[in-house]
Amino acid sequence: MSDASVLRILWIAVVLLILLIALTLFYLVERKVRRTRHRQQVAEAVKMFAAPDSPLADYLDSGKESRKLSASGEGMRREALEEALLNRLAVSASHTERERIYKFAAGYFGEEYEYLLNRRRWSDRMNVLLHIEKFKMVGLKATILDRLDRLGKQSKQDDERFLLIRTLASFQAEETLGYMEVAAARFSELQLMQVLRPLRDELLDRLIRDFDGLPIRIRRCLLDTLRISNARTTEVLELLERSIRSEDKESRIRALKALANFGYMTPEAADYFESRMAGDEEIIWPERLMHARLAGAVREERFMPHLERMMADPSYEVRREAAASLAQYRNGLERIGRIAEGHPDRFARDMAVETLERRAYERNVG
Repeated sequence: MSDASVLRILWIAVVLLILLIALTLFYLVERKVRRTRHRQQVAEAVKMFAAPDSPLADYLDSGKESRKLSASGEGMRREALEEALLNRLAVSASHTERERIYKFAAGYFGEEYEYLLNRRRWSDRMNVLLHIEKFKMVGLKATILDRLDRLGKQSKQDDERFLLIRTLASFQAEETLGYMEVAAARFSELQLMQVLRPLRDELLDRLIRDFDGLPIRIRRCLLDTLRISNARTTEVLELLERSIRSEDKESRIRALKALANFGYMTPEAADYFESRMAGDEEIIWPERLMHARLAGAVREERFMPHLERMMADPSYEVRREAAASLAQYRNGLERIGRIAEGHPDRFARDMAVETLERRAYERNVG
């Protein structure tokens, strides 16, 4: 083959490559333009639905669907109505209004969501699960359970499994409790918390009653859930006081943290807690820190000597927590002042001085 032929072939290849690149760029730009135009149209439709005199506003005020609202719609209009309902749901404080949104969404989107939940495309299933959860579509519970069964225990699709179980929890579905073993084995702690936090009333009571039989990771996360939700019942207090005696260090630490948030202990639990504080040297520092925090929350005089001793703790975090807790007591700052002046431990003196300076600064700024 001559040099001219080779050169001609190279030029043809270059031209074809440039043409291919140009076509690809044109396709991407055109697609972006169409997507931008579509989003603008959807945004305008959402704005129309959000207007005070819109059919959606009339329905939310009266509970009566107008033909304009419930008329069949496809594509952009359906997407806009979905977005408008989700926006309203995010800011609505009215129980009645939220129930009307749930009712309308179940009737308007139910069949489509059920279809999407069974699509082969993973992203379609994940996106629709988020909407099913937000719209509380309890009518799709059977479809969700069926999807969970089809995933099987060996499936590695844990992101989808997590959303399915979390959705069941948001429905207050009794079947949620049957997936605790699977959740404990497969989900992160953040995911476990998201499954446990929606549970209320009978389901939460059952978890508390059956606490000792739950997987250890579920027990730990349940203690955190009770603290974050600020649960304050006799049953919760009994569980927390029992858990500070647990053989599992992590459970003890979380129970102590939850008790500090509770701010109260029974005399029997306080006696046990004091005996634990007396042996702080043999306890890991995160647990000692929680001891100091709980003593500051409960504020019983008998804990003050232990807090004074803990101001000489080897851990800076424990010393700081002990000082902050001691400052909560009546005459606590006076005791901290005496520590600053004459404590034999240099770290205790430094912490006392730091605490007094911080308190003085806070008073001046406040």
